[in-house]
Amino acid sequence: MPSETFHSRLRAAIEDRGTTITAVASHLGVSRHTVTRWCKSQMPDDDQINRLAAYLGISPHALLSGTEISPEHMAACHRLFALATGLSTRDVEAMIHLAESILATKM
Repeated sequence: MPSETFHSRLRAAIEDRGTTITAVASHLGVSRHTVTRWCKSQMPDDDQINRLAAYLGISPHALLSGTEISPEHMAACHRLFALATGLSTRDVEAMIHLAESILATKM
């Protein structure tokens, strides 16, 4: 659903797990007020997003975007990244251009 936001996904994930804002706050070592703000308008930092996702049993990507990435796809992405680290910046830019071209044909 296009109108879905990080905040609504977070609220839904908390509800789906059968937990509470208070329990999430306690587990992450933050105040209840902080988690309430995340559920309404503010964004947690990357570390907090990773910890939230782990506690709620979903991937950070799913929490941020609303879509899940399969373990196989994630492994392929990690492999691609590992290969790219051995390339020159110019070669990495060429790979980015290729990926963008592939994506453009799918739109």
